[in-house]
Amino acid sequence: MVDLKGRSVTGIQDLTKDDINFILEVSMQLKRELKMGKSHRLLEGKSLAGIFETPSTRTSISFETAMTQLGGHMLWLDQNRLWVGEAAEEDWHDTVKTISRYVDGIAYRAIRRERVESAADYSDVPVINASCPVEHPCQAFADVMTMIEKKGPVQKSKLAFLWGYRKANPPAGLTNSAMLMAGKLGFDIDIACPEGFDPDMSIKAMADKDAALSGGKIRIVRSYEEAVKDADFISVYSWVSPEVFAEGLKTHFKGDPEFERKKAELKDKWCVDENVVKLAKKDVNVMHCMPISRNTEVTDEVLNSPASIIFDEAENRLHTEKGLLALLIGAYR
Repeated sequence: MVDLKGRSVTGIQDLTKDDINFILEVSMQLKRELKMGKSHRLLEGKSLAGIFETPSTRTSISFETAMTQLGGHMLWLDQNRLWVGEAAEEDWHDTVKTISRYVDGIAYRAIRRERVESAADYSDVPVINASCPVEHPCQAFADVMTMIEKKGPVQKSKLAFLWGYRKANPPAGLTNSAMLMAGKLGFDIDIACPEGFDPDMSIKAMADKDAALSGGKIRIVRSYEEAVKDADFISVYSWVSPEVFAEGLKTHFKGDPEFERKKAELKDKWCVDENVVKLAKKDVNVMHCMPISRNTEVTDEVLNSPASIIFDEAENRLHTEKGLLALLIGAYR
């Protein structure tokens, strides 16, 4: 029997295939119970610290609602409330150790992966990676749950993960987590992106090892046409390589004019439209983690079409986070 109580989830590699499937199973059960009007106050009297170093819509609201529906509550902790930050008023170790004496879990949206890992090391309670530049495991769980709901078991299915142009330079965290999920669960993922925008190759190597056992395949290609062929699902997202994002951290995202010039040349060439979707299977579903740069990453025609499942995907952030919380800090069995 899978027992996750007391564990942290800093990334997909913290979990086995059985762990992942159990979290998904519990998440879907909690969703069914909610739709039936059944109360599941599994975290009565429990508190979650939500530490947010970057802006958040879906992550913050879904975690806060998840705790409320489970009978607990979440504290919003940003740089205005914590004595840490650029001025380093308090040692990070002291901050995390103190917080973990007050709460039953920590959901941490961090600007650096090392901060999530150190929080998990220092904390006396479970820490959940609520997004960092290297991984976005919560979104990857919601994506897989949505795929299962639409077409059943994901093993042997194909996900086309397509880069789309946007002005901002997000990290490749979700792309990395999607590769790791594919490796663990045995589905194929073709990542289409321009040269210079590859996700983390060290993470791809980890995913490839798992895929060799699960039967999945992970490829990086340079065209939409190759990626979407025979695809059951299309997921659109924009990201920059780990190297470019790291440079952004150093310069406070002022940007490299030469990189921005080259990136601007990709506008209109890398936008997912109806013609791209038609190259996939007839019953293909289209996803995006949001926020979306509409009509630059992906067109309105695609997002507003019957193929789009973006809001089902967004809703499942709530249900998968409830599953994680119930198992990590609750007594769900």
